[in-house]
Amino acid sequence: MVDNFKLPFRMLCQKYGAQAAYTPMLHSEIFPETKKCRTQEFTTCKEDRPLFVQFCMNDPDVLLEATQRVEPYCDYVDISFG
Repeated sequence: MVDNFKLPFRMLCQKYGAQAAYTPMLHSEIFPETKKCRTQEFTTCKEDRPLFVQFCMNDPDVLLEATQRVEPYCDYVDISFG
C-alpha cells in the first residue's frame, strides 16, 4: 500500500461508507528524520478518522519515535513486519 491511500482517496472512501482508513505505508526510520515524509506522505485532517497509520520497521526504538509523532493525528498504528 506504499504511495496509495493518501488523504483525498481516504476521504472519498469515507464519503461512500468506509468505517476506517489506512495511510500509505511509511518507513518508521525515514519518517522521524525527513520533514518531506512527515509533511507530504503523511497528511490528514480532523474528518479523517478513525485512521490507521502504517509503518514498516525493523527497530522498535525507531518505531516508538515515529508512532509518538503521529499519535495525536491517528487512532491506531499498524506495523508491517514483512
